[in-house]
Amino acid sequence: MNLRQLELFVAISDAGSFSRGAEIASLTQSTVSQHIAALENEVGLRLLDRTGHGVILTGAGELFLQHARRVLVECATLQQAMVGFRGLQQANLTVGASNIPANYLVPMILPRLTAEHPGITLTVQTGDSRAMLDCLLADTVELSVVGSRSDDRGLEFVPLANDLLVLAVSPRHPWSKCAKIRLADLTKHPIIVRESGSGSDQALRLALHRASFDPDQLQVSVRLGSNEAVRQALLSGFGAAFLSEIAIRQDLARGELVVVTVADFAVSRQFWLATRSRRTMSPAARIFAELLQESCSGTMIDP
Repeated sequence: MNLRQLELFVAISDAGSFSRGAEIASLTQSTVSQHIAALENEVGLRLLDRTGHGVILTGAGELFLQHARRVLVECATLQQAMVGFRGLQQANLTVGASNIPANYLVPMILPRLTAEHPGITLTVQTGDSRAMLDCLLADTVELSVVGSRSDDRGLEFVPLANDLLVLAVSPRHPWSKCAKIRLADLTKHPIIVRESGSGSDQALRLALHRASFDPDQLQVSVRLGSNEAVRQALLSGFGAAFLSEIAIRQDLARGELVVVTVADFAVSRQFWLATRSRRTMSPAARIFAELLQESCSGTMIDP
């Protein structure tokens, strides 16, 4: 068993077929098939079932894939560490970031990152907070910047910036002319919320519980998978939503959206830098984390 076989196995599993896996690896399909056959002979188990529509992982293949990914990540970490001794002349770094951090926190450090470390090539995967933590646990990213923390064993969280979620509506919404509304009023008009895995949704539900208000009383009309989707719905004149103030700052300045004050109620949350416990970060990841922490300095995101 060697690293090349592991790389080919992962490529085929991700691509779903030998032909696409061979294309990704720049090898012939017969050569790839020989490598996988040798691998299956060595472990004594069938790892892939060949079908007319591609390949399907067997139970053993699912387990093998998990470990193969970890081995390749550790190998990449080793290579990154060696690059560190050469002054980070060339390093690839993949990080995860939920919506708001991806759009507003990570971009803030790019000028310094590229100026001080031009050899680092950064790839940012985006999704909701839960998905980005899952990517971290699966070792497909080296660290994640998220809007909520979890109790997952094996993860460590460092606080970054605080964020305020405000109730926003279109100027055409009945609430736009109200000086203030009550929590009970949230049951009277359609509310747009983020998907349940998002930090925004978790922060809103927690704040409502603390205010002795059952979140299930909300007249939820739709759940959307990104802040941008929620923002566009509001701009169209539909519904109301609690959104990160930073995400709609320009819309508020142009008068395209309006913030509605809810009496005795506020929603805030913390952004977190998540890493694997007892896992040594690569030099590139360490630099990224340091720049991000310096940029955020644990304070509220301000203009």
